Amino acid sequence: MPLDPQVQAIRAAREAGGHRQLYDYTVEEARAQDLAAILATAGTPEPVALVEDRSIPGPDGDLPIRIYRPQPAGTLPVLVYFFGGGWTLGTIDTSDAICRSLANAAGCAVVAVGYRLAPEHKFPAAVDDCHAAVDWIARHGAALGLDPDRLAVGGDSAGGNLAAGVTLRARDGGGPEIAAQLLVYPNTDYRSDTPSRRENNDPYFFNARSAQWYWDNYLADPEQGSDPLASPLRAADHGGLPPALVITAEYDPLRDEGEAYARKLAAAGVAAELTRYPGVVHGFFAMGGVLDAGRQALAQAAGFLRDALAAPEPAAPEPAVHAPAVLDLAELHGSVSDPLLDAMNFLNEVTGRFPDALSFAPGRPYEGFFDVQQVTHWLTVYTDHLRKERGYTGRQVDTELFQYGRTSGLIQDLVARTIANDESIVVPPESVVVTVGCQEGMLIALRALCATPADVLLVSSPCYVGVTGAASLLGIPVVTVPEGPHGLDPAAVAEAARRVRSEGRRPRALYLVPDFANPSGTSLSHGARRDLLDVAEAEDLLLLEDNPYGFFSREGEPAATLKSMDTGRRVVYLGSFAKTAFPGARVGYVVADQEVRGADGRRTLLADELSKIKSMTTVNTPTLSQAVIGGLLIDSGFRLREANAGAIAFYRANLETLLAELERHFPAARRAELGIGWNRPAGGYFLTMTVPFTADQRALERSAREFGVLWTPMSSFYPDGSGTRLLRLSCSYLSTSEIEEGVRRLASFVASECATAAP
Repeated sequence: MPLDPQVQAIRAAREAGGHRQLYDYTVEEARAQDLAAILATAGTPEPVALVEDRSIPGPDGDLPIRIYRPQPAGTLPVLVYFFGGGWTLGTIDTSDAICRSLANAAGCAVVAVGYRLAPEHKFPAAVDDCHAAVDWIARHGAALGLDPDRLAVGGDSAGGNLAAGVTLRARDGGGPEIAAQLLVYPNTDYRSDTPSRRENNDPYFFNARSAQWYWDNYLADPEQGSDPLASPLRAADHGGLPPALVITAEYDPLRDEGEAYARKLAAAGVAAELTRYPGVVHGFFAMGGVLDAGRQALAQAAGFLRDALAAPEPAAPEPAVHAPAVLDLAELHGSVSDPLLDAMNFLNEVTGRFPDALSFAPGRPYEGFFDVQQVTHWLTVYTDHLRKERGYTGRQVDTELFQYGRTSGLIQDLVARTIANDESIVVPPESVVVTVGCQEGMLIALRALCATPADVLLVSSPCYVGVTGAASLLGIPVVTVPEGPHGLDPAAVAEAARRVRSEGRRPRALYLVPDFANPSGTSLSHGARRDLLDVAEAEDLLLLEDNPYGFFSREGEPAATLKSMDTGRRVVYLGSFAKTAFPGARVGYVVADQEVRGADGRRTLLADELSKIKSMTTVNTPTLSQAVIGGLLIDSGFRLREANAGAIAFYRANLETLLAELERHFPAARRAELGIGWNRPAGGYFLTMTVPFTADQRALERSAREFGVLWTPMSSFYPDGSGTRLLRLSCSYLSTSEIEEGVRRLASFVASECATAAP
């Protein structure tokens, strides 16, 4: 999401005030500037029952601590908190507001530790001090009313790094027992080269250069960065560590390494909760005085500590009767107000209100092909494959089906073999990501490719609403390229790309359906496909090729996919088994064999990067669904086109019937009289009809109510709201007899509307 408005206000104030980054000062100057900035945004310190400053024995002399108690007497659980500041900046005062808030809200004592700072004291001095403080409290805290059996550690930024390091040392070094860890945007990897490191370089906030400056101050030798106590992400084993709450910020260079650490913990069986706060920056946890998100994160952290430490709930006043919360639509994400969503909801509503109407609206597969016995058969085929071909034991088969699966998928190799046979797309299995339907594939591809507000997605007009909807959810700007009668014109695509670039933006990708497009039914010629690949190369575009209908040709040989012609790896191929198997499986895939090069020269596939995003959305595509689809692919000999021979013949006959019935009810003379027409797609599910009246929701409702026939207004597919005199007809969901009756009803409706619209 965009930068939070409250964060924008901080940025504007810093910009107006001539803000300098801390690394531009001497260390002593930076320490004073950092503390002043924190105190300015932390808000008024909350009163607590007792604050006590003490010194305890440390590894190198006395170690200062400060104890905050929400009640003056009694034994309390305790959080040992390490302030942030890149191991270089900060004092106990740095985290004063945080410690007070957590003590009151969590109902526990909080002990802040004044560990030694770099560069005067290099790694591992800070870790030594923090572990020594935790160990002392575990041994001697009972005399101070601190319960050693309910002890947690926590910290923000470098403090989060120290908390993670203390838990590793406690696990491996004989204690003490730690009940929980609170890690707020922690540093976890010295050599982290992540998208968040590369993307977040705002000069007015903590950025990648800031992170490196702190590491340079902290480590005596870069080789120390490999030590798990410096880089907890690099620990060989993350099992046996305390339950964790990991909080990250969307616009933080440390975001990805913090989230990677949460995933490592979870993969090792640790109860790890991860929350990314959208729209905010590094340091927001300490900005509760000016940021709502900071206060929300503090409340979440307190709730986590209450649960983890079994602390008593803080005393609350008598409950009051409150009116139910009412949310302001204007304060929700703008995508929920998209007129397109209302249009789709209206179509569903009309369908429900007129169940007897014959519907040319849905692009659904014909239900006569569905047989539940096929599902059980394909599942058996897949499990047999695991046992016989992969040598799985019965227990391993159970794990494959019932447990979380690999993020990139279980059936990548089966998909790769199938598309090689059916589409002549030859790629290694590791370039395939199995997704929750094609829609997730679009979402993660757009999120990965469009990294800045200047990145633009090109789409045809009209266009499938799923991709424009995904772009809207992600805040990605869309620029349309008008379709012609034969689909997209490559020259028009090139012109649009150059226009976008002249505006100072980057045309990042073009989404298209080259075969029997939804909604128009148009297809690109072989020559146009070759020209489009040339345009992609010349304009540095990626092509997002969506091919749900390619099998269902009405005439001639199937066209070559763009991906099969893609010698320059310009095409990201989006596939789905919704039409070629069944949509209820919700299994799709992305072929992303593009090479990605990191700043350190390391090379991965785009598929690897998409898997990272998927791990934060759906985690993995349901294993049972993958097993069923995998069984189908195996059962078909990895030739899904041949397995769909019956469906191909059915949809071909349906489209022929629809075209013939339109011709019968609207012969040439009648078409000329009424001013109507339609295209003749070479395959697929859809065609478009041109009419002389406004084909809007009002007309659709009248069509359903008075004539018993449904269709889809084409204006829903035009991002600019045009196409008001076009309607889409789908032939996939009906039998041939229903198509015949449906066209008869449609002809009556069209004639009636034309008469009403006549001057």
